[in-house]
Amino acid sequence: MNKQRVILDCDPGIDDALAILLLAASPEISLEAITVTHGNTTVEKCAKNALQLIELAGLTDVPVAKGAHAPLVKALTVAEETHGDGGLGYAVLPDSTAALNPIHAVELIISLVHKFPHEITMLCIGPMTNLALAIHRDPSIIPLIKNVVSMGGAIHAPGNATPASEYNVFCDPHAFDVILKAGFDLTIVPLDVTYKCLFQPKHVDRLSSARPEIKKFIEDSTRFYMEFHDEYQGIDGCAINDPLAAAILIRPDLVELRNYFVTVELKGHHTTAQTTADHYSATGNKPNSKVAMEVNVDEFMDFFVERVNQL
Repeated sequence: MNKQRVILDCDPGIDDALAILLLAASPEISLEAITVTHGNTTVEKCAKNALQLIELAGLTDVPVAKGAHAPLVKALTVAEETHGDGGLGYAVLPDSTAALNPIHAVELIISLVHKFPHEITMLCIGPMTNLALAIHRDPSIIPLIKNVVSMGGAIHAPGNATPASEYNVFCDPHAFDVILKAGFDLTIVPLDVTYKCLFQPKHVDRLSSARPEIKKFIEDSTRFYMEFHDEYQGIDGCAINDPLAAAILIRPDLVELRNYFVTVELKGHHTTAQTTADHYSATGNKPNSKVAMEVNVDEFMDFFVERVNQL
């Protein structure tokens, strides 16, 4: 089997944690590194969570590197009301026996891309700060990265950070802008599809074959996430945004992609960090992104449950 080499750039985070578990259960993926950024909580807490999660998932051979502690331009934002004070909801994990890689995440990205030219997929499920900094430091990696998959943005769907903006883009819109303009083979997985993928108690009940500690972690973390979605958004269940972005690396058939020229607003008073897609080529610009606009929800939820049951 020719495995896909993946660098996971993330901000764990409850749904980031679920994406890590999905990748751990997927033999098609060679996880080369986990690089951590600010986002759902501080980079320090995210890094601690990542180390605990690789222990839980049996991925202690995967290097974890701490990266950007703040966005490129705007002030730091965290979402502890969404993910809990520690970032993993009600879940409590033991301290990890693994240690952080001494190399900064940006340097690790650069090093691995040069080591595996044209082979690395960057799976970015948090703010894009680390990748933006990496290509600023070494622009030669841009054509050497096979492709970039980003969970981010909202095309027609309402925002979940502001009325206009999705949270990952809101955290660092300038970094997202850098990535949009870099010329990558870029796939965007926005709220338009991820907010259709609602994880509910019935899905937890189906995790009958997973190790008890895996099921308990998912139950405890998503219970907090579900409470947030219910209280703040009136949603029954929780949107598992990041696992969908991970899933399409293995099952691209789960989504329908459309080619769009995508931009992000950097200066709007009400619309900062809003992502827009040029549906009718009104700007005359060639598409810079493939955007997931439809998703087979039932197949994705079945796929996620089936894979995690293997852990």
